[in-house]
Amino acid sequence: MLRLFSPKKTEEILARLSPLIDRISGDYDVPAACIRAVLYREMTEIDLWDPAADLAVLLFGRADSSTGYAQIFGRVAVRALAFADARRIETWERMGFERPLSDADPADVRRMWLRLNREAEFNLRMGTLNLLAAADEVVGNTDFSGMTPDELKRAFSRYNASTSSVTGYGEAVYAYYLRFCGADEHAKPG
Repeated sequence: MLRLFSPKKTEEILARLSPLIDRISGDYDVPAACIRAVLYREMTEIDLWDPAADLAVLLFGRADSSTGYAQIFGRVAVRALAFADARRIETWERMGFERPLSDADPADVRRMWLRLNREAEFNLRMGTLNLLAAADEVVGNTDFSGMTPDELKRAFSRYNASTSSVTGYGEAVYAYYLRFCGADEHAKPG
């Protein structure tokens, strides 16, 4: 299948998003390398079927699909924000919702999905909150700086699938994470 973003184009987009990624990293205490690694994997896998799935949600009543740079589903983002709100990491109100949404309510899922689809910063924030929720679920904490390689791989794997095991996805994202850790280190002053 024809991919929409080549590795080179993905790198260009990540470079353009770098100040935003760094800000989100600071806001949620998730290493920027983790965020970049997930985004790199997700973006390089976007193919021609993804815009078609988005169109099906927008125009033809499909309930949900993965969307945006973080390729996150509306239902998953609702659960991620509920997790973050319960842990006082983020709130529904700061994210622009007057009340908590329900992942069982199709109107709420659609409302979340529309924001994920239309707002890049919102999409990246929800992807990062999903990564935190994934880590908490499979590792038992959200301190990425203290995680072992296996724990990181399990958190990355859980971002993409309902599993507590390491998957090929988790292995690939971990390899990107190591690469971005090196790039982040070179970008730091001193």
